[in-house]
Amino acid sequence: MVKSPSFSSAGEAAPRTPPQVVQPSPSLSKFFGDPTGSSSLASDFFDSFTTSTFISVSNPNASPSIPESLSPLAATPVGGSSPGPAESPKPFSQIQAVFAGSEDPFATALSMSEMDRRSDAWIPGDATRSVLTSVATQQYGTVFVDKEDLTMPGLKFDNIQGDAVKDLMLRFLGEKAAAKRQVLTASSVEQSFVGLKQLISCKNWRAAVDLCGRLLTAHGQGYGKSGLPTSHTADSLQLWFVRLALLVKLGLFQNAEMEFEPFGNLDQPDLYYEYYPHVYPGRRGSMVPFSMRILHAELQQYLGNPQESLDRLHRVKAVCSKILANLEQGLAEDGATRSIAQENRQASVQLWRSRLGRVTCSMANCLLLMKDYVLAVDAYRAVVQFHPEQEPQVLSCIGRIFLQIGDIKTAEKYFQDVEKVTQKLDGPQGTVTVLMNRAFLYLGQNNFAEAHRFFTEILRVDPSNAVASNNAAVCLLYLGRLKDSLRQLEAMARRDPRQHLHESVLFNLTTMYELESSRSLQKKQALLEAVAGTEGDCFNTQCLKLA
Repeated sequence: MVKSPSFSSAGEAAPRTPPQVVQPSPSLSKFFGDPTGSSSLASDFFDSFTTSTFISVSNPNASPSIPESLSPLAATPVGGSSPGPAESPKPFSQIQAVFAGSEDPFATALSMSEMDRRSDAWIPGDATRSVLTSVATQQYGTVFVDKEDLTMPGLKFDNIQGDAVKDLMLRFLGEKAAAKRQVLTASSVEQSFVGLKQLISCKNWRAAVDLCGRLLTAHGQGYGKSGLPTSHTADSLQLWFVRLALLVKLGLFQNAEMEFEPFGNLDQPDLYYEYYPHVYPGRRGSMVPFSMRILHAELQQYLGNPQESLDRLHRVKAVCSKILANLEQGLAEDGATRSIAQENRQASVQLWRSRLGRVTCSMANCLLLMKDYVLAVDAYRAVVQFHPEQEPQVLSCIGRIFLQIGDIKTAEKYFQDVEKVTQKLDGPQGTVTVLMNRAFLYLGQNNFAEAHRFFTEILRVDPSNAVASNNAAVCLLYLGRLKDSLRQLEAMARRDPRQHLHESVLFNLTTMYELESSRSLQKKQALLEAVAGTEGDCFNTQCLKLA
């Protein structure tokens, strides 16, 4: 069965329904961006990875990379001497290394500190707050915390490296062809965050999972270490987040759940900077990346527990709302009475409004998965108040939901609202959005000729639009023009293989080959060779239908 055109959009998450249009998955590195500077909605987990140097001025012991000889961190009582590398760089030399070339390194350091405070802010639960208060007020003694109240993660499985593309090449094309397939592995890159970014950008996500494991092992949180006391740093939490996010991207949900388990509800006291006063003097807030909280909540819906996901998202939303209320009342994020410059307060309000919108969109996606369409639409509409610049996309998303449930009239109403909003916009993006909605509206009415006309019009405005090209090809197929449909998809794949050899396109191509020719096996093998030159180790070979 050919994958027919879809009405889904980037704002809709429906994991149980396979995507029916081509929406080329961007390199994972593109997901790691500052949420305040990103226009993406909540479905993207990743933040602060590829743009971060992982050096914090308030933590002079931090290092931009993990040395191979770094010994595992030893657990110490709270308030005792803090573990760290054998040779800790002096704070001022570290600052100079980070801000080389800056006219005023200390001003820049203060700015980074303010950004850290804004991003790391979180409101701990009562029990956690009590422990952190004890740590902050201790003078001579040591504060002891029950082992059960600490976070003691460790790797739960060995590396998952593999290359399904190469395995298929061995099977169908022989050893000589398979030998030409070269992909990066965890061992072929620098054993540091630099190497990790390189693997992710090349779509070698399995190798990246393995490298995360190696770096965590160097940090004392490797295989067999789960349940043993350990210390955490901002870097180690970021590594865990990247590893878990990659597992989810690879569809290894059970593995991700196993390794997430020791983190509990992400509110244990040893996940806060205040727990390590000698390592992070004066720094407050949580080491847990905000996107890790979203990932922790969303994971359950992929495991068949959408209600649990919704409950977790509600808890995250409650904290975000409280932080935003504190800021608007003239307090610090955590409710403390602290002086914050007006410029910094406005930046904090902007950040937390963005995060609140991100959580709201995740809740809408979850409700959509639960088929609670009324509440899902309400949640999507609420997103607009936090992301007004994305109103056309959100309204289009809602319209396409109504198309999927067969309510053509309501869908048309939302699409008309989109046209009113886009009249105020400059550039081709508004035009493409309007034309795409009209095409989908005709698809909902099974009018494939008119749908094809609008998809073709989109391609005149944006020739590289893979969604329009793929859907135009499928419309041609439904119109009985198999040869023309094949030519359209093949031309798109040849024009930009790295961008357009997407799994949905390949699935449609292989299905049409089976309909069109008795030589479909040879044509599929040619697609396999093309994939081998562009894709990393995370490629899903099932779309080639060779197995």
